Amino acid sequence: MNGANQPKHQLTDYVLDEIICPVARMRLLSEGINDNNRLLAYEAVIGDKACLSCGNCVDACPVVTENHGFIYLPNQRTSMALEHMVGLECRRCYRCIQSCPQVDKPIKEYAAGFRRGEKIIHLLTAISIVLLALSGMALAHYRDFLPPFETFALDVIHRVIGVILAGLPFFYFILDRKHLMRWLKKVFVWKKVDWFWTKRLILHIKDHRKNPMPYRGEFNTGQKAWYVFISLMIPMMTVTGGILLLGFRSDHTSFYATVKLLHITLAFITDIFLLIHVYLKYLRNWGLKIYAIVKSYKDRRHLNYYLP
Repeated sequence: MNGANQPKHQLTDYVLDEIICPVARMRLLSEGINDNNRLLAYEAVIGDKACLSCGNCVDACPVVTENHGFIYLPNQRTSMALEHMVGLECRRCYRCIQSCPQVDKPIKEYAAGFRRGEKIIHLLTAISIVLLALSGMALAHYRDFLPPFETFALDVIHRVIGVILAGLPFFYFILDRKHLMRWLKKVFVWKKVDWFWTKRLILHIKDHRKNPMPYRGEFNTGQKAWYVFISLMIPMMTVTGGILLLGFRSDHTSFYATVKLLHITLAFITDIFLLIHVYLKYLRNWGLKIYAIVKSYKDRRHLNYYLP
């Protein structure tokens, strides 16, 4: 993507940032299959951008896999059918783009690195929170039983990871300012639809058979609430952790105890929300898949739960 292709570059960015399946539009921005990679018949076919109905994008999409399973019907194995099935629940993983034989290699490479900074920050945040939770619980509950060296090592790890977590917002700003601004606008803008989402979630919890899960796409209300909490938790944990690190045990015992209680409470709430986040993103889907496999074996005596 050089300077001469700047308009195309901007259009590509716009498409990749939308919460809509991007593969069809990326295909149209490509050159299509040409005489270098299509078998020649009577004449060379150049610039063929039509969907081949190969179904690669449908098979690669995690939303389709979780909500619909394997799609057999040929007329549903197209990019248009994919857009219909995914709707506004696109996760911007770009697996559909990577799997499409009609999308140019440079566009695939560009899409692969488009959210790389965002993903790095997400991974570092998750790892930091988990390590802080494990080291914090070990120090809080087993400090008196651990040998001195292990206690010292856990203290150092806890403090270093805390500093890293505190610095991640600044690292995000340096690494990918554009997506940080997009993230802030999406997370801290709340509308009437978020209230309706909350009501639908309550109805789903009361009776999941009659009331399906509300919208689970990017920046749904539950995800936004989690991100708002994380945005507030990091500076609060940094301040309280810094106060505890400096120490005021002798002269300000009550103040120290209050700060420590606040620090532990925030850590506990973060751990609970993290477990909920992991459950909804991974454990729930794994549980449903295991249930489908067991049910398939019970009913049909085979483990391929996709087959009728």
